Amino acid sequence: MTTARSVRAYGRLANLYFLDYNLAYPMVATLLPASVARGTTTWVAFGIMIAGYFLVHCATIAFDDITGFRDGSDATNYRDNPSALRRARWKPLVTGELRLPEALRFAWTCLLTGLTLLVIGLLVAPYHPLWLIALAVVGACVSVQYSYGLRLSHIGFQELVLFLFTLELVLIPYAALTAAVTARAVIEGSLFAFWLMMVSWYSNLRDCDTDRGVGRINIATMTRERTYIAILGVLAVADIVVVLALIAWGALPPIFGALLWPVFVARLFQFHFGATKRDPLFGRLVGRRLAWAGALLMAIGNVLTTS
Repeated sequence: MTTARSVRAYGRLANLYFLDYNLAYPMVATLLPASVARGTTTWVAFGIMIAGYFLVHCATIAFDDITGFRDGSDATNYRDNPSALRRARWKPLVTGELRLPEALRFAWTCLLTGLTLLVIGLLVAPYHPLWLIALAVVGACVSVQYSYGLRLSHIGFQELVLFLFTLELVLIPYAALTAAVTARAVIEGSLFAFWLMMVSWYSNLRDCDTDRGVGRINIATMTRERTYIAILGVLAVADIVVVLALIAWGALPPIFGALLWPVFVARLFQFHFGATKRDPLFGRLVGRRLAWAGALLMAIGNVLTTS
């Protein structure tokens, strides 16, 4: 394999094109008080933390592919059932571009380097108590256990791990840079984490039979299809209700209602076509796009309403 092909194969193993989680950082940056944002150390520490989390995420994705290759689920979901949205070429272990030992070395290198950078970034940050560093490292390590090691996604914690890791990407850097965790940061981090978590929910609707075959436990495999779609219907409006309630309560500025309406419309389309029309891969695709839009729109809202 040429060097260029090898680099591309490792890039696909780490899903480098899947940058969704990095959109947490514009929200953090725009939530920072002006006094914090003016500090040079703030951006140095933030940049190092971002690099650390990026590599941890690369490791998580790579370990997930390693597990999917070992249990045969990736071969079934990708090579044996190709579609326009999910092509086997994104799975270099399935296509044979990478061997298992190469993938393992890459995953462990990303993890250890990422954890090292994360700790360095936290130490450079203005606020770095031991408990915050420990929480960040534990959270990152738990995310890697998503489908490797403890294989949390196989024993009923898939949705929770996805939600909490995404939320960590907002709260840990914000706390380290400001010595506080505000209600606004928790709300925006939770919304972003919820939208990205829903991407997995629609993937699970499509992969339900395969997941049951390999013993994976999640809400989709534990319920009947009709029940699962009903749950998706409730969740399709849950964030809309929550945001409107938070605006009425005064926890979010009213401008957020105006900014986020395209996201809420997309959420309804996501449910209609992804669940009721039984096109979960479309629901997954829409879910990624609306999470991108939601993160950027909340960042814009922060610029307009914070000082």
